[in-house]
Amino acid sequence: MYDRSEQELRVLILAPIGRDAALLQETLCAKGHRAEICASIQDLVAQLADGASTVLATEEALGTEQTGVLVAWLTVQPPWSDLPFIIMTSKGRATSFTTSRALELQVLGNVTFLERPVRPETIEAAVRTGLRARMRQYEIRRGQETLMRANEDLEHFAYTASHDLQEPIRTIAIYSELVKRKYGDLLDDIGHEFLNYINGGAKRLEKLVQDLLAYTRATAIRDELPDPESSIAAIRAAEANLSEVIRENRAEVHYEALPCVRMREVHLQQLFQNLIGNAIKYRSDSPPRVSISASMAGRFWLFQVRDNGIGISPDYKDSIFEIFNRLHTNEEYGGTGIGLAICRRIVDRYHGKIWVESEIGRGSTFFFTVPA
Repeated sequence: MYDRSEQELRVLILAPIGRDAALLQETLCAKGHRAEICASIQDLVAQLADGASTVLATEEALGTEQTGVLVAWLTVQPPWSDLPFIIMTSKGRATSFTTSRALELQVLGNVTFLERPVRPETIEAAVRTGLRARMRQYEIRRGQETLMRANEDLEHFAYTASHDLQEPIRTIAIYSELVKRKYGDLLDDIGHEFLNYINGGAKRLEKLVQDLLAYTRATAIRDELPDPESSIAAIRAAEANLSEVIRENRAEVHYEALPCVRMREVHLQQLFQNLIGNAIKYRSDSPPRVSISASMAGRFWLFQVRDNGIGISPDYKDSIFEIFNRLHTNEEYGGTGIGLAICRRIVDRYHGKIWVESEIGRGSTFFFTVPA
């Protein structure tokens, strides 16, 4: 948990001309603030590493080089952090300073301009406002970390429960098969039907648990982006896992030049495997044909996975991505209704989007974006 220590509630002052720094420190200390003077921009950045609530600087201290150092520091700060900067400018120069040297500071930080001459009360009020803003950031961060821990606990429970369920499910399947082999001659048709129900239910439950484990793993994606991975390598791995299904259905998967994307290989493979597998499962009378392509869309790669299957009614184009939501019975098509939910979960965690365009009887095209 992020804690607000005394070190983090201090005010750092950068003012190189005359007694400006000392006067600002005296003003703030007289009002009960913890104010410290920084000798240079390098000293300021070094002090920021130890934590601070507000920076009070004069425009003379922020030339092009010094502003660049601050911008570089702000660029690598976490998204929740919005360090308040109070910058004292000369009369009539606030606009020119904003446009010429502090634009990037305003974009990356929380900047307040005070035009000289400034009364001590005004300086103290601006610092107090900055302190309140910083405290709110710490509170938001603390709430985010509490929520993250709760999510991690829930994911851990789901993973553990799903993992522990596999053994008793296998026991049911194995012993129902043993009963059929050893005592099958003693059972009538109804007895055999009951055993088939038990065995089939155990197999479906085992598949459901495996898919739940896959869904749980898809939630365990860190915010930082990994090194680029080859889309083609991920598709080939997915094809290898689906090789028997592809052969049985005489399916074809077409792709040419595809980019490397900033996703973990296992997640990229899982994404393609679910989409290709669905295209084959929900096939039309014709042999399945899957075409995969990609193009740039701003800061993202936009992938298209097109098939010639039975298609999806536009009424269900959003609900198919919900967990356990199925449009068909087990008698029509097997499955657990988790595959597309896993796809959406993976894409969401990489800050992309996934959607489908389709019509009944005309195939489907799944679109998803991932960071370029």
